[in-house]
Amino acid sequence: MPMGSNNVDTPTLLTGSIESSSDVAYADIDDEDRKVIAENLDAIAPELTAGTTIEDLTLPWLNAISGNSGTLSKLDASSLGETGCVSFETTANTIAGIKLYSGTACRDVVKKFAVTTLSVADA
Repeated sequence: MPMGSNNVDTPTLLTGSIESSSDVAYADIDDEDRKVIAENLDAIAPELTAGTTIEDLTLPWLNAISGNSGTLSKLDASSLGETGCVSFETTANTIAGIKLYSGTACRDVVKKFAVTTLSVADA
């Protein structure tokens, strides 16, 4: 659909900055799942020192409300000191199936992580 189209029936995600039902990662892993992922990152925060990459660590997560689960892996804290963010990969076992995602979580003003980006990764 070209820019400026009058087609209001087909949603288009142009920037990725606002969650949309047409955004696959947001549709599969909702805000509550993202909070669970962030809480798991908070639990290992002391191990995430700036400049480290923890390739061999796997960290399971489970959202008891949605039933979704997954495993965090390939944690990269190399930019933690500069940006307060870590990158990671996670699987997600949802009603839509099992997929692999790449994501970033950043610390807020009280040093708690929040998932800021999440996208379907190439397996």
